Amino acid sequence: MDRLSELFGERVQFRTTCLDRIVLHGYLTGLQRPGQLVHFFHDVVGVACIEPKVLQGRTAAYRAWMEQFTQGQGIPVLAAPKGVRKEELVRPYYGKLGPHEGIACVLTSLENSRTFISYTPQRTPRSGATNYRRIDTGRKRFQHLYWYVWDPIMGPMSLRVATYLPFTITCYLNGHHFVSERLRRAGVALYQRDNAILRVADPVALQAAADALTSAVLQERCDYWAAKLAPQFSPAERAAVDLRYRYSLAQIELATDVAFAEPSPLPALFRRAVELGLLTGGADRTAHLFGRQITSRYNGKLQTVLDRRNEGHPVLRAYYQTSFVKQYEKAETLLRTETCINDPYHLNVGRRLENLPKLVSRMAETNQRFLDAQAELLACTVDQGELARLAQPVQVGQRRVPGLRLQDDRVIRLLDVLLHPGSFVADWTSRDVLVRLLDRHRLTATDYRLSQLRYDLGKLRAHGFVERLGRARRYRLTARGLKLGVLLVKLRTRLLGPLAALAIAPSPPPDTTGDSAVEAAFRQVDRAIDHLCVTLGLKSAA
Repeated sequence: MDRLSELFGERVQFRTTCLDRIVLHGYLTGLQRPGQLVHFFHDVVGVACIEPKVLQGRTAAYRAWMEQFTQGQGIPVLAAPKGVRKEELVRPYYGKLGPHEGIACVLTSLENSRTFISYTPQRTPRSGATNYRRIDTGRKRFQHLYWYVWDPIMGPMSLRVATYLPFTITCYLNGHHFVSERLRRAGVALYQRDNAILRVADPVALQAAADALTSAVLQERCDYWAAKLAPQFSPAERAAVDLRYRYSLAQIELATDVAFAEPSPLPALFRRAVELGLLTGGADRTAHLFGRQITSRYNGKLQTVLDRRNEGHPVLRAYYQTSFVKQYEKAETLLRTETCINDPYHLNVGRRLENLPKLVSRMAETNQRFLDAQAELLACTVDQGELARLAQPVQVGQRRVPGLRLQDDRVIRLLDVLLHPGSFVADWTSRDVLVRLLDRHRLTATDYRLSQLRYDLGKLRAHGFVERLGRARRYRLTARGLKLGVLLVKLRTRLLGPLAALAIAPSPPPDTTGDSAVEAAFRQVDRAIDHLCVTLGLKSAA
């Protein structure tokens, strides 16, 4: 168990690490360099002069096929408007497909990209050829097609296809959609909102599905849609030149999700995490998170910032060059820690798709270091909502049991007796407790009756402080009752008591020397409250 899940215990439903956003660049291996293009047209296609119209002819053929294909299939073709997220624009079209494989729509967009340029050189070549053209590479603004598809394995994904040679493609996928589709096929119940899985019947199956997303699966699905939607070449051209797509890692996001059973501790956790993250950010922290040394030769981005603070959904980011690790709340019960790598070389990993396992391993280490660092800081600084929950009533069958409050004299008095060192070693009866309570607090039988004691014990049982042993009328404290009972008693007697008297003439109880769990808990809480009182100026330091 990781340190953050251990800190919050049963409030954490599950934790999973999964690839989130995946962006892959696809390149035709046999058409990347000018020399390869010249060989393709001269020796394979049989074109002597590679004029601009020769290159444009391939573009025109692909666009004509696209128009014929989309019209025949009834696929909408839209111009991508400025200032609107493409995912929001195409979402309604996915609803028409249902859970079946298909193409939702196509967006067209003018963008800058790498292509080949054909021009006449200023000097005539020595051979004297009049049809000689110079072929070079450059960047131009031309049309790109975004194919939005529903894949039976990956769920929603998209391909951006450049309409000019060398016909590079970019594949956009999401690992959480892959996981949800895989779980549904396996019959595992889950609840998902956007790309966040908030509840799942089998957390072990969830992590197994996340681990099943490998580089082989990604290449297979990208090749499948590239064969359908990218420009095609004749069998003779494919036999003469290697026209298969090879993929490189353009952007990879690895998310570690900690799902809480209820949203109560998450706001306090993230709010405190933001405060501590901004205070402790810097070069040393970033170097620790990414496992990279920062020297005087480093000239990239290096800072910890809070983004989107005015939008109600703040995101804590720690940058290393153009890559970063970020943390944010999602859907009120999910804490997501995510490493985003825009250049694999930032983690000393190559860009080829085959290097994905190594990159994922190092990104997972970054997420874990981020969570471990926060767990260390949050261990004593986050209110997990225990006292607020204790004050709320609970339902036991048809009976509504009131909450436990610090101003409830009878309950605090009862807890004080039950937790007093040496009072009860194992179990006890209600009459045993009554005798000790009356003696300890100098009360008479009319001041505190047995019926009142049994009512108070019922409240403690309802809140999990006390448990009954079988069918006998004997009871004992639970582990929860030991921890929170000590806290309630100490808060009442040490902080809500006469603070003025504490500041003027403090009289702390002498340290106990026993080794029981109760005495150890008392000593620990005593020291913590002493430190708090000194800090607040209510007590002078020893």
